[in-house]
Amino acid sequence: MEVEKSSPRGSRGLTLVELVTTLAVAGVGLAVVVPSWSALTSRSQITTTANQLLTHLRYARNEAVSRNSPVSLCPSDNGTTCSGDTSGWQRGYIVFGDTDGDRKRSAGEPLLQVQDAQAGKLRIHSTKARPAVRYRPDGAAWSTNTTFSICLGDDTAANRAVVLYGSGRARVDRLAPGKQPVTCS
Repeated sequence: MEVEKSSPRGSRGLTLVELVTTLAVAGVGLAVVVPSWSALTSRSQITTTANQLLTHLRYARNEAVSRNSPVSLCPSDNGTTCSGDTSGWQRGYIVFGDTDGDRKRSAGEPLLQVQDAQAGKLRIHSTKARPAVRYRPDGAAWSTNTTFSICLGDDTAANRAVVLYGSGRARVDRLAPGKQPVTCS
């Protein structure tokens, strides 16, 4: 039986052409993926923030019913008092037992929950005439409907609205009431 002998191959590596071609393909792939990844993370941040606000609204409503006493939610710059700024919800907000019903946290009113400021350039605005939300002991929200607009950048398709009805029910939507795009201007 005869065994074939072969000479060992020389050391292998990449030629300059192969290296340039590989880098070009990788560059094109990254050029396609990076913008869509950025859009995905922006949309994810908006959706997460909308769901978080919805959860806090439902918590405040539940506490008002459970305590049989008014509970309010308002924007807060310091985590203890209401700022009254309808375009400043992204700087944080608080949920508190509003025993005197004035929609402003006074000394002695229990602080139930604090939401810290949102990261980045995210904006949260509420209806201009609604610097706070107050739930009555029956679970209804004081006054008229309120819309919270949650925005990040110029992509209005990614923005979300949290719509709160006078009945106390809240929902997240891709459009503002009246089928309008959600804007934070």
